[in-house]
Amino acid sequence: MDKWLRNPNVVRVIALFIGILLWAVVHLDDRSTSGGSISTNQEKTIYNVKVTPIYDDNKFHIASIDPTEVMIRVEGKESALKKIRTDQYQIVLDLNGAKVGENTLSLIAKDFPAGVKVSVFPPYAKVTLEEKQTKEVPVQVNLIGNPANGFKAGQPVAKPNRVLLTVPSGLMGEAITVKADVNIENAQSAVTKQVKLVAVDKNGKELGVSISPTVVDVEVPITQPFKKMPLQLKVVGEPAPGYSISLFQPSVDQITVYGPQELLNTLDFYEGPQVDVGGLKTDQLYTLDVPLRTKITSVDPPKMEVKVQVVPSDKRTFEQVPITIIGQNNNFDTRIKSPPNGTINVMLEGAPAVLQKLKAQDVQVIVDVSNLPPGEHTVNVNVNVPQFVKKVETETKAVVEITAKATDNTAAQSAQVKQLP
Repeated sequence: MDKWLRNPNVVRVIALFIGILLWAVVHLDDRSTSGGSISTNQEKTIYNVKVTPIYDDNKFHIASIDPTEVMIRVEGKESALKKIRTDQYQIVLDLNGAKVGENTLSLIAKDFPAGVKVSVFPPYAKVTLEEKQTKEVPVQVNLIGNPANGFKAGQPVAKPNRVLLTVPSGLMGEAITVKADVNIENAQSAVTKQVKLVAVDKNGKELGVSISPTVVDVEVPITQPFKKMPLQLKVVGEPAPGYSISLFQPSVDQITVYGPQELLNTLDFYEGPQVDVGGLKTDQLYTLDVPLRTKITSVDPPKMEVKVQVVPSDKRTFEQVPITIIGQNNNFDTRIKSPPNGTINVMLEGAPAVLQKLKAQDVQVIVDVSNLPPGEHTVNVNVNVPQFVKKVETETKAVVEITAKATDNTAAQSAQVKQLP
């Protein structure tokens, strides 16, 4: 054996044999591959492929597109078809250069592997483009839930309170609401938050339109129930003798009162602080705390000022002011016997400017005959005058006569007596 291998001729024969074997292997593989490429071309059909439009969505809106999905047929080698991945290829509708209105454009197959032939059915799509336009709309804050028991939500404030909508031209005339939803469930203090805006149509359906800005700041005041009502001040004392008040000017005449709703419902006015003008000879500016009455939690404003001007008094007489009778019984007739004519003269004291403005109807002279039996009675005469004006005279009396009214029978008997000869 070793002798053969050492023989050059033997080695040459073996080398030739190995070369022939290698040549045969290579050529047989080429033939197999070449024959396979002809015989293994395959086709595949893919359904419901989405059409992807390419356009400037800042300027245009697609009102309609038909079809939205297509069928494609791909053809190629098996190895190439296996490389097709649904997340890579696209059927594109290129709208760059399309006009506003209806367009019919070719569909384009993109991003398929090399060596793959693609056919699209149908090969065209119809699309309607609308131009986008901008309009300004208010922000509507929608409160969700209720504050804690005994608290009340105030008027919400959105900043900014108006935003810009970019919408298709076909929606410019539609009623679109931009709302901000804010949850105030069990809130006991002001709710402040940033809220994302949502645009909805008249049926409450959300619209995919552009909003600028997309987020706004919203504040919802949360307070206890409140009620605005007149503020009543109680004036105590009188200026020094010979002086009168010419001006009494509170800084506020209305006040906001916070407290339980059932209590607020019973209040028509709020009793404020007392103003003591006793002994005044000069002008005075009072700064007063508004008191918190029972169950009232707060008032606004909590403080107030009262400006009081004092001047030397003057006097003025109103003559023959008629006396008004109150408290009469419908079964009796009441008349004033004294003073004569049922009138009196009334002298008043006050600031000159105040007296000058008084009219006769501003002075009321009254006698009260409530619960008095028939007969003559001496009663007090009460004089009612405007604030900061007083009656000068001493106590005045009047005499009234109360008699029973004549009945129908009494009147008839009187008539018969008159007819007797």
